[in-house]
Amino acid sequence: MSYTLKHGRTEFRGGINILASRHLQWTEHGITLDAEKTGKTYLPVGTPVARNLETGKYEVYADGEDGAAPEGYDDFALLNIDVEVDGENDVIIGEVLIRASVYEAKLPDTVTETFKKLTSPLIRYVKHV
Repeated sequence: MSYTLKHGRTEFRGGINILASRHLQWTEHGITLDAEKTGKTYLPVGTPVARNLETGKYEVYADGEDGAAPEGYDDFALLNIDVEVDGENDVIIGEVLIRASVYEAKLPDTVTETFKKLTSPLIRYVKHV
């Protein structure tokens, strides 16, 4: 479940289980997702995120130039829940995977080969046969 300062209810969405194993580890501190940088959007389970070293807030991961790792970011992880961002209120998220086995085919297209290299071997990407 994610939290903002805005009160309200959202309908159930998604329902995809990306986990290939019950052995996992969430980040100990949760994350604060930067609503301004993210904009008004829906983030599905499996969305890759990274911490911006300047602000300390997390943003949706994107490769740098030429597909390289982006500069100024660390603490790469995957969301284990769906998140609705209103673009105004930062979202606090507790279910953020830093160690797990996940089904590669169930992840969004934003999980790039560069991101996989940055999170390997702590996050293992399993091909479902």
